[in-house]
Amino acid sequence: MAQEQLVLRGTKRSHTDCVTATSAGHSGYMNTAAVSPDGSLCASSGKDSVILLWDVYEGKWLFSLDAGSIIHALCFSPTRYWLCAATESSTIKIWDLESKRVVAEINVDFKSEVDNANPNKVMYCTCLSLSWNADGSTLFSCYTDGVVRVWDIGLVESSQPIEDI
Repeated sequence: MAQEQLVLRGTKRSHTDCVTATSAGHSGYMNTAAVSPDGSLCASSGKDSVILLWDVYEGKWLFSLDAGSIIHALCFSPTRYWLCAATESSTIKIWDLESKRVVAEINVDFKSEVDNANPNKVMYCTCLSLSWNADGSTLFSCYTDGVVRVWDIGLVESSQPIEDI
């Protein structure tokens, strides 16, 4: 893996840089990529359930994180050295990149939501999109059941959304 490289191609247009990343380090298709707020890191992931972290300036692979399930979305925290991944198993994992450890896992209790709210609602769905608010205190997650779940990062361990949109 140490020989893998992140290939960046692009052209600078006005105030926008258009960059295409290609990674030979994945064993399956790539679903998503995210760039850290300071622009120094790129994370890529997809079918192989592995997140590859890259140094954007050097174009070199740094390390891998195993999510244990296909990854649909990635996002970096704007205020912490954290990376979030939305997996096929409907779990959102949050890694501390310094320690390379999962600091939180968010799981939605779909059965409880069906029992309490709407008996016709889908019991299994997948998170397809993630985004932090600007101050890093709230994580937004969009699911295939049509619900945007909003998580207060202080409540992550309890896995209870603060609001469904």
